[in-house]
Amino acid sequence: TATDHLAEQKHLKELLSSLIAVAYDLTAELDFDRLFPLIIGKVTEVMSAERTSLYIIDWERHELWTKVAEQVEQIRLPLGKGISGRVAESGEMLNVADAWELPYFDRTFDQEHQFRTRSVLCMPIKNHVGEKIGVLQVINKKGKERFDSEDEIFLKALTSQVGIALENSLLIEELLLSFNSSIRTLSAMVDARHPLTAGHSQRVTDYSLLIAREMGLSKDEVETLKYAAILHDIGKIGIRDAILLKNGQFIPEERAEMNTHPVKTKAILDKFHFPKGMQEVPDIAVHHHEKVNGQGYPDGLTGDQLPLGSKIMAVADVFDALTSRRDYPKYASGETLNGDPMPLPMAISILKKEAGTHFDPDVVAAFLSCLPQALLLYRGDHFPPEYVDDMIRSLAPDLLP
Repeated sequence: TATDHLAEQKHLKELLSSLIAVAYDLTAELDFDRLFPLIIGKVTEVMSAERTSLYIIDWERHELWTKVAEQVEQIRLPLGKGISGRVAESGEMLNVADAWELPYFDRTFDQEHQFRTRSVLCMPIKNHVGEKIGVLQVINKKGKERFDSEDEIFLKALTSQVGIALENSLLIEELLLSFNSSIRTLSAMVDARHPLTAGHSQRVTDYSLLIAREMGLSKDEVETLKYAAILHDIGKIGIRDAILLKNGQFIPEERAEMNTHPVKTKAILDKFHFPKGMQEVPDIAVHHHEKVNGQGYPDGLTGDQLPLGSKIMAVADVFDALTSRRDYPKYASGETLNGDPMPLPMAISILKKEAGTHFDPDVVAAFLSCLPQALLLYRGDHFPPEYVDDMIRSLAPDLLP
């Protein structure tokens, strides 16, 4: 009838609108960690299913894996095992009314999670050249005994969009790995020039990230800080060996040249193409020797003029310098010390004393809050146990046996 025809047209229009909306949302998200739950949530909603599972095919290990499977931890299974494994292997869709009737269905998950898998619609996900890259599985159709032919058509359209989104995201992941490799290579150049400080940039990075998370920085802010920290001393490759490798105290002229390394760092990083959202890396890196009272270098900026990332790195950088072997003397309360790691209580007292002059007090407080984790991170590696254990036990006794 005309009424039925109008109702069908309305239904198709709603399905098309849903498909367009999902496609837009998926293709707009390139971050792999955010894309996974986004796919699952959207597909579960538009397919009127109780649960959705998304699997990626690992061809090297002949396995499927999932980061998110609606409220459960990562799952790995061999290709060919279970419904998803068979669909991944064959490349053919599978639509069943009751999964428990299949001889190859593993009921372990259901029994462990008090769940009952009934109707299942499972399809392969393919990339733009038709290669299988994953599997999308919807479970338990709401309001019906099973998924019908219309659901099959709709899920097939959805898997095409999911395939595009996953391929784009995985490509970004590959590019990011390549980018990270380039960054690590640059950082390693400084370690190669000055072996005594090898590992300094990585420790400053790790301490900085602990502080950033303690202070509640966003994921993007943490990522930007990570690159600024790992590269903060890259300008030292432009410092002469006679100064960079000098064993002992600098004369004023040598100190002046060493103090040019942040500007050299910025000059190098300004030529590097950072991804969108990370253009602040050079500015954060160049100011890691500034002080909140304006007495630092290279620009003499005060606290309110400094990026938070720079103020975080300032604390991390000084802490590592104080607690590491150096080829120049350390100073504390007017006393000249040798180049050995400073006793931890003394290093901490310096951070506290200089909060408000050299350091941002909020950053110092955040670092002291996560200090046990920072010490534990390098216990037995950079820090001998006897150097850190008393401090860890006094601050967080549960962290050590």
